[in-house]
Amino acid sequence: MLNQSITKGSYGAQFRADGAAFLGLALLCGLAGGFLGAVSHNAGPFNALSHGLLLDLFVLIPAFLGGMGRLVLPGELTTLPGLMVRFDRLAFLILFTGALSAIYGAREPAAFVFSLALWGFGTTFLALSTIVKCLECRVVRFRDLSPFAWSQLLASLGLIVMAPVFMAGLLHDLVAGHTSFASVQFWLGKLQVPVLALVVQLALGAIANLVAFHSTRLKITLPLLMAIPSFLVPVVWAHGVTVPGLSDDWLLGMGVAAPSFGIMALICASLWGRSFALTAALSWSFPALLLLSAGWVLSLFPVRPEAFHSAMLFGAVFALFGCYYRWQEQIPSIAAPHWLCRVHLVAMGVSALAMTPLLPVLQRCGEIGMIVSLFCVAVLGARALLPRQPHSEPSAVKADFS
Repeated sequence: MLNQSITKGSYGAQFRADGAAFLGLALLCGLAGGFLGAVSHNAGPFNALSHGLLLDLFVLIPAFLGGMGRLVLPGELTTLPGLMVRFDRLAFLILFTGALSAIYGAREPAAFVFSLALWGFGTTFLALSTIVKCLECRVVRFRDLSPFAWSQLLASLGLIVMAPVFMAGLLHDLVAGHTSFASVQFWLGKLQVPVLALVVQLALGAIANLVAFHSTRLKITLPLLMAIPSFLVPVVWAHGVTVPGLSDDWLLGMGVAAPSFGIMALICASLWGRSFALTAALSWSFPALLLLSAGWVLSLFPVRPEAFHSAMLFGAVFALFGCYYRWQEQIPSIAAPHWLCRVHLVAMGVSALAMTPLLPVLQRCGEIGMIVSLFCVAVLGARALLPRQPHSEPSAVKADFS
């Protein structure tokens, strides 16, 4: 299998095309999920379940693993086996079909089962491809892998643990005679904790990739902290599916919040006392860290649990855009102008503030901010399709983006 490699140039071009496809899928699912959520109050529970499936499962994990993973990882990898590229294409087709099934489930609830099962198969193929890329195609020692590469590898291992467990449980419930709607609703709720753990860890890995970790001790400590939410939490969760174990609150607190704050502390310690340029990517990282921190504070108020969930997801979205802007900076021919980044950042910030229950007056401003943000995303996508100059390709072997 490893003998069937493709050339470096075509490999990089295929990685970019695959990454753009996954980012486009995430954007489509985000728009469709947001629309179904807006109309779910009057349309019934089927639209609400479709909204939850799309936003919780088909946006951030495909965007981080399939999108940014295929754009950023080539900086650390050597040539890739052609079979793994086919795995990426297969994963995209499965996830795209699963997203369509989630949308169609609003009219035919039986489609929800196919959507959840296809997400499991699609993420499994995506995870297997990422694991092979990080293990077989690396050109540096393990301790010299960037935080982004570690986050991709560990999150993929976590998905490999999760997917067989929930798909077996879903099949068991259907054979036992449970309705498709009730079964999918139950397993979507069960998946929220491990999926949130993976999303937070992927977001922090993208942020940590912008910081220079010169100390060997920090290079070793960071992936150890990342392994807790990305691998240990799915293992404990999978055990708790069949045998009563830790509650979700304990799993979130000890398995996600504690190591997340540890990773944030390492990031802040690396930035402290050093001069750095406030680049577009780094400017997106600060609100990402703020929202990821505020989410845990909001979790202390159980009156509005959706506020905690929204804050964490918004924080991950900020980290995703910061990672994307940093990738574009490596290719001058498609790099976005600074004014676009500032407008986009302000628009997203207003949209994030609009979800705060203490500021209902900003709701209309939040809708305008989201429209402006979508316009900026469209401009970014159009620039990514511009012809690339041969000398403007990213040449770094080790992508720590410091």
